[in-house]
Amino acid sequence: MQDKNHPYGKPEISDQLLKEADKCVKCGLCLPHCPTYLKLTDEADSPRGRISLIQALVKKDLNPGKNLRLHLDRCLGCRACEKSCPSGVEFGKLLDGARKWVRKTIIKHSVQPRPWLLEQLSDRTRLKKIIRLLPLIRCRPFLAAGKKFFPAYHKKLLKIVEILPDRIVEPGLFPAHRPSGKSLQIFIGCAASIADQPAIDAATQLLTKLGYAVEIPRNLVCCGALHRHNGYPERADQFCATNQKWLKNSRAEALLTLATACHLELIEQQVSRNPVLTITDFLLDIFRSTSTPEFAPSSARVAVHTPCSSLKDKTLQLLTVIPNLEVFELPQNALCCGAAGSYLVNQPELAETFGEEKLALLRATKPNILVTTNTGCALQFRIQIEAANLHVEVLHPVELINRQLKHKAFRT
Repeated sequence: MQDKNHPYGKPEISDQLLKEADKCVKCGLCLPHCPTYLKLTDEADSPRGRISLIQALVKKDLNPGKNLRLHLDRCLGCRACEKSCPSGVEFGKLLDGARKWVRKTIIKHSVQPRPWLLEQLSDRTRLKKIIRLLPLIRCRPFLAAGKKFFPAYHKKLLKIVEILPDRIVEPGLFPAHRPSGKSLQIFIGCAASIADQPAIDAATQLLTKLGYAVEIPRNLVCCGALHRHNGYPERADQFCATNQKWLKNSRAEALLTLATACHLELIEQQVSRNPVLTITDFLLDIFRSTSTPEFAPSSARVAVHTPCSSLKDKTLQLLTVIPNLEVFELPQNALCCGAAGSYLVNQPELAETFGEEKLALLRATKPNILVTTNTGCALQFRIQIEAANLHVEVLHPVELINRQLKHKAFRT
């Protein structure tokens, strides 16, 4: 469902962009919160600098050349600047609209071709074919040649392929262990159906143990976030319309999400009449309001990473149900890890420098486990941790909760 206040698809998109951009008073309060400005110390890579570029672009004072597009594409889209903006500039929407405007401007056709990679990642049928190719791609001669001769963009894809699970999550119905008449749906998205496969399996196992029948709907598709944030909102709206169609008659208690980026997109586009909840929020609510299962104690030291796309992450509170677990917030959580959706592939060198800053924090705090609720962030951390030979396990919090759950009757 299209946000009525969003500039996507409107004939007066230039006016909409200028109206939003002109809210910025160039005060600079956003600068200490912008990862790219802090890293590059270039005004053109700051929120107010990018807003100035957008204003000049829309007014046709600047052409959408390579350098201008570079500054726009270097933005992580973390939206940290929005929290510090006294004028209430919705920078995320402004950036998305500007990227669409640039794409439409530089390609002089009525129908703009969609990028190949986004289409592969957003289609589970295509992803199944990629899964079948993993053994071939992972063979040593291919990887060695790729790492030596491929450009940075493709090298990052190879690193992702190396750490992906070998199986894609299939839709289906999973009955509760103890039938209670309660049912839930899990949104698995597209790329997350591979990358988050262990977390989705853990969520299904945990919820069925807690007495819920679980459905992974067959007809739901990509949430559309990758396309929307890369300047292709029309395709994102098609995904939203499909999901809205198939969720319209759902009788489930709620639609649960595991990936924060998908969750934010589903919420902002209002795809479901039923509540759309993160699994973290859902579990915390039921543990507080109903019977609480018993969990095995753990002596692990757990760092909690809060993704930029998380509205109000409650992972810290949720993990307190595990006895003896030492849980702490990873320092500098307000700064992006560098994953940022497709950013880790589109801007691999810069993404890696942001990841290295997080590695330094992991070395300093020495956790056994890092938990995060974002698909891209988990991939970024796993790649960086493996390359640095750190012994830190990267998990979704639901994996840790399911791992420690005792197979005993609940206490009330």
